[in-house]
Amino acid sequence: MSKLNDEEIARALKLPPSTPSQSLNAQPDIDVSLDDVEAFGNKESISKMYRDISSYNKMLQQKITFINPALTAAIPFTRENLYLICAYTGNGKSTIAANISYPLWKEGKKTLVISNEEPQQDVMYRIACLELGYNFNDYKKGSMPMAHQKACALLFPEISNHVKVIDVNYKKGLSTKIEGIKNALEAVKHADYSAVMIDYFQLIQYSVSDPSRSRYNVLNDLRIWLGQYIRSSNIPVVMFAQLHSMGKRTNVELDSRIKECPGILEPSTVVLEVVPDFENKTTTFLIKKDRFGYQGMRIECGFDKGKYIEMSAEHILATQQHKVDELMEKVKVDEDK
Repeated sequence: MSKLNDEEIARALKLPPSTPSQSLNAQPDIDVSLDDVEAFGNKESISKMYRDISSYNKMLQQKITFINPALTAAIPFTRENLYLICAYTGNGKSTIAANISYPLWKEGKKTLVISNEEPQQDVMYRIACLELGYNFNDYKKGSMPMAHQKACALLFPEISNHVKVIDVNYKKGLSTKIEGIKNALEAVKHADYSAVMIDYFQLIQYSVSDPSRSRYNVLNDLRIWLGQYIRSSNIPVVMFAQLHSMGKRTNVELDSRIKECPGILEPSTVVLEVVPDFENKTTTFLIKKDRFGYQGMRIECGFDKGKYIEMSAEHILATQQHKVDELMEKVKVDEDK
């Protein structure tokens, strides 16, 4: 299975004092003089605004595929952004990560998946199943034919050319430690990657430098750091977050439903809530926050063989037919009793 190699990680773990992750602890310059205030509007400040406008336009032009054409059109997927994707347990966080990686792999673009929940082979299996049209859950339940398992495994070398994985077992749980997450992100910050995904936020709960830190303290530190990281990174970061499954589920406001550290909403530039409809094989992506002007939009996708697809009459008809077939099978079973 492909991961960042040991040399890349080792280099990241020995960041020199001048690197951004350590310079964040330096004393900031907080002095402000009247001359500083009056300097706004001078030639230098005007030139900087022009450069920032040019950089923003360039950023928009560099957007890449985000799951499918409908979502790509509504959600520009590009650098300098933190995408927060929220869902309840079992509602598709890891499936979405695979659906983000899959089209980028097919386009020859590199992604890094940092998983603190799934082992590396499951990350690979999910993507291979999307390519071959197999059901990943069949593999997890032990009902996938060996021929299908072999076909998936044979795709691992090709997939791993572009999808790199740091999993829950790597270096004794590096993906659950705040320093490991920071160092992995620094390692690829200016490399040839199109996206980084972290699956998921609340399982980053330890600190190597201070084992006594609470989970909230660790997560709060990370969300502040991420807000600074994305401003200078060449790649978008996708963070998956878990919602409270009980008690607070009926609350309208998302910040009251995010587990452990709802402050992650603050640095996030795009926030999505994922609402699956298992019976009708659809998933709705609710845009809760968006720097691009689409806040409040609902994007409904079909769900077929593990893929989030654009809604179509064919998908609706196929779902209806599947329901009829299931009902007929149930009637037949009842009659045979």
